[in-house]
Amino acid sequence: MSEYRELIRQFDKIRSYVRDFYIYGFKTREDFREKSGRTYDNHRRRMESWFSPYIRTDQKGHKKSVFLTLDSGRMAVNPLYQAWRSKTFTDNDISLRFLLPDILSQGRFLSVEAIADQVQKQGGCLPDTQTIRRKLAFYEKEGLVIRKKEGRQYLYGSGANLALSHPDLLSPLWMAVSFFQGAAPFGFIGSTILDFWNKKNEFFRFRGDYLVHTLEDEILLPILTAIEEKCQVLLTVKSARNRRAGDVIVTPLRILTSTQTGRRYVCARRHDSHRLASFRLDSIHSARVLEPDPCFDKYAQIFLDTFPYIWGVSFGNPQKPESVTMEICLDEKEEGYILTRLEREGRGGSLKRLEPGVYEYRRLCLDPWELLPWAKSFTGRVRSFRCSDRGVEKRFWDDMDLMEACCLSSEQP
Repeated sequence: MSEYRELIRQFDKIRSYVRDFYIYGFKTREDFREKSGRTYDNHRRRMESWFSPYIRTDQKGHKKSVFLTLDSGRMAVNPLYQAWRSKTFTDNDISLRFLLPDILSQGRFLSVEAIADQVQKQGGCLPDTQTIRRKLAFYEKEGLVIRKKEGRQYLYGSGANLALSHPDLLSPLWMAVSFFQGAAPFGFIGSTILDFWNKKNEFFRFRGDYLVHTLEDEILLPILTAIEEKCQVLLTVKSARNRRAGDVIVTPLRILTSTQTGRRYVCARRHDSHRLASFRLDSIHSARVLEPDPCFDKYAQIFLDTFPYIWGVSFGNPQKPESVTMEICLDEKEEGYILTRLEREGRGGSLKRLEPGVYEYRRLCLDPWELLPWAKSFTGRVRSFRCSDRGVEKRFWDDMDLMEACCLSSEQP
């Protein structure tokens, strides 16, 4: 039986637990069926340790559900960043993390063998040179180490310390990094920089911030890399219905973020169905960049031509946009905000004044079913609703009749 450990080896596992058990649902131990109850208990203990100030419980009978209560407007730093600090490490990892920068800080360039001798002398340990070489290669990639060739061997030296070489840079960067860590994707990087400087975000608070986005950044990074390099990606996607994971090869084209739910999607061209499709980032288990796609520019142009006919993220039938027409009644003197809503939220639809107090909104949609929730938000003002897809039109009026029946029945004694 494996011993409980606070740190974890793979972030994708803890990402799934934080999202499923704390963000999107209030599950009890009995609701967890994907693995053993002991696995659930171990992950629950980890998260209760990381997020202890924000943990709440709900007791129903003998069942207890655990969840997070977060208010982004009162937080200087996203508490979910703590999950990124949970990766396990070995004794060599932590020893070399301190010894290598100290050895290279003397301003000299040294060979791997000379560095190994210094590690043994200062640290009393002797990792093999291949381990040291891998660590130096990793630090070089991160910009912490500089490598140069001299004769037949490579020499390593320390990278420039900006805090020493540009002391006046710290103060303005402090504010910029404080904004970045809360407002931008990959904000954990900014939070780490602040921790390195022993600084805190004292400038900004973000209302309506989607804190859970940080859990998806590990998936977002390879997808953005593939878009920049025009490559294909192998996605492992978990179905929301049956919780089963399946692989699909796509060419990612654009990242979209819902202004209503905050969910992020990748719009891509599927290679199995040869159609455009969207995938929620929080449903993607892993993403691996593959070879470049020679047809990337062609697919990108198809997406740009299609995008004006998309209401949300569904591509519907790309060969036949459906027409949606809605007539709205309003008091032009007192209810100008209704017109403002139609113009601001109409997503490119046309607006025409038919007569005093009556306006016609018209739009072409590849999937008009996505437009229905927005159209229903004008309930009580809709004089006419028509759609070239008769199923959509019927559903709208059926829902109106159902709502009317519910309201009338609730008024009866």
